Amino acid sequence: MTYGIYDGAKIIARFTAPLTLRSNVPVFASDTLSLKRNTQSRPAQRWELETGVEPLSYGAQELYVHLVTKGTTEIFTIIVPQNYGVIRARTSVANITGTGSVDSTSITIANNAGLIPMGTAIKFSNHGKVYITTANFSSASGTLPIFPGLRTAVSGHTIYHRDNVQMNVSYDLDTVAGMTYSDGILMNIGTIKLIERL
Repeated sequence: MTYGIYDGAKIIARFTAPLTLRSNVPVFASDTLSLKRNTQSRPAQRWELETGVEPLSYGAQELYVHLVTKGTTEIFTIIVPQNYGVIRARTSVANITGTGSVDSTSITIANNAGLIPMGTAIKFSNHGKVYITTANFSSASGTLPIFPGLRTAVSGHTIYHRDNVQMNVSYDLDTVAGMTYSDGILMNIGTIKLIERL
């Protein structure tokens, strides 16, 4: 499967290594006079991806137009890269459904067949937030822990969990809104940063 920038009905640019998918959770920390550290995290969370991209059209005109027209304000879609260990271990191919309440860190799964490994990126059909599984799940039905807590309640909604997990993102502020050529032919914009839009 190709993971990358999705525009319309196809991927126009593939993600390249090195690739970092980072969880951003606001944390407040302070040190006391005895140097004891106190930390507190907020329930907010978003994914941030840093990667190179490889245009999938000769001349890279689709990626060039995408960079210029989307800028840092427009929302677009990417196919979320799955962890290599997840890809090798997963065997679940069923169209599974899930149920859970707001802020819950687990969901009730139905209709599963095969293994959904821990660390699998998942998304529900009724909202755009992307989650990861925090334990292996191979039962036909049962409870699957996830991170972060559910932002929207789900009730029998489809769970995307293979190479069809789409995430709404925008370019970070320092991404080049244009193109750079290497050797006068090859388009190279360096590393881009994509921010999940909540």
